[in-house]
Amino acid sequence: MSVDDEFEEMRRTLHRMLKDAFEGKLGVFREPFIYGFTTRSREARGDGVRPVIEGQSIDARDPLADVILTESAIFVTAELPGVPEDQVRIRSDLGRLIIETEGDRRFYSSIDLPADTDHDTLKYTFRHGVLDVVIARRHPSSP
Repeated sequence: MSVDDEFEEMRRTLHRMLKDAFEGKLGVFREPFIYGFTTRSREARGDGVRPVIEGQSIDARDPLADVILTESAIFVTAELPGVPEDQVRIRSDLGRLIIETEGDRRFYSSIDLPADTDHDTLKYTFRHGVLDVVIARRHPSSP
């Protein structure tokens, strides 16, 4: 096989892979994607249905969130652009950290927490659309 034939074969393979990704077989890029989150609904992603008040729908997006586990604490940073501080709701419920917002810009995220989380120590700050949460751990793990 000549160098030209190898190049042409590689070109065809890449073309086929990109066509599959963008047009259908893989479906990777079929849904609109905006920086940080997909615009698909929660039901389409298969995360399950959240209860809603009759006659209302929930149009929430998943915020970008980073979770860092250390021996003594759990640190969560989430981006909630365009949300006023008074519309941010943070709570710990059944071993999960729930982040949600109200108003025009709606976000929702549920993050599993380790079993040794001390839920009473949950503290957070919210500045310029960035939420920082710190939760202590009861029994730091051994190194």
